[in-house]
Parts: sequence; structure tokens; C-alpha cells
Amino acid sequence: LFSDSTQDAQEEGRTKQQLCHSKNQIYVEMVKAIFLYNGTEEFHTLAMTNPGIFASSIHSHLDVLKSKYQKQNVLLGQTGAGHTYKDLMSGERTKNIIEVIQKDFPWWVDLHGWWHTNPAYNNTWSNANSSQNFSVHAVKLFKL
Repeated sequence: LFSDSTQDAQEEGRTKQQLCHSKNQIYVEMVKAIFLYNGTEEFHTLAMTNPGIFASSIHSHLDVLKSKYQKQNVLLGQTGAGHTYKDLMSGERTKNIIEVIQKDFPWWVDLHGWWHTNPAYNNTWSNANSSQNFSVHAVKLFKL
């Protein structure tokens, strides 16, 4: 669901964090958290005793959210999708787009907070910076 980039880890002087659990195990933990206080007593009991039966539903729901999130990001285009919500709301053009997005998909703001720089979820985002000199980095890496 969330990612740790190699670049971020190197810049922070640490190793990249790898997921040590399967996604299904994460979905099971999500089920427990969702039904701990929400839902009927029957669902609560079922989720606590056999949470795996809900895991595929959680996975499907996340896929739907991901699809809807990506659809809305198309409205922002390449220039807006990687920015934070605060940054987007400070620009007049993007503020108008965000208002349209929120009417159609009110969960976008929350999801964007988590996914705006994760290319697995935000396929319109790019961290390319025109001032980056990739040839210098390539020479350093390959000692050309």
C-alpha cells in the first residue's frame, strides 16, 4: 500500500524498508481495525475470529479506490498530480480542479495525502526535475 523509495533511503543515510508481510496479512489487519468498532456485533466477532474471509473484499475495494483516484488525477495532469493538497489549493487553476474532484470523489484528498508520490497509485506523477543532470550521475555510477 505504501512505498519506501531507494532514493529517499539513500538521502537519509538508511537502508530501504521492505515489506515483511504479504499484502493479504495487511488486509487482515485492516479488517480487524475496520470492524473493531464499526459494524454489527456479528461482523465484529467474525472479523476478530476469521478476518481472512474479508481480505479479498478489502483488496477489491482498494483496487476500486485506486482506479477512481487515478481517474481523478488525469484532470490534474502531469503538472499537478505530484503536489500536495495544500500546494494544489494555493493555485487558482488547480484549486478549481480539486473542487470538481472532491464533488465527484470526496475521498481523493485523503488518498492523495498517501499516494501522491507513489507511482504504483499515481501514474501521472513524475519526480523528474529539469535541473537534474542525469549524465553526471550516470558517469559517477559507471565511472565512465
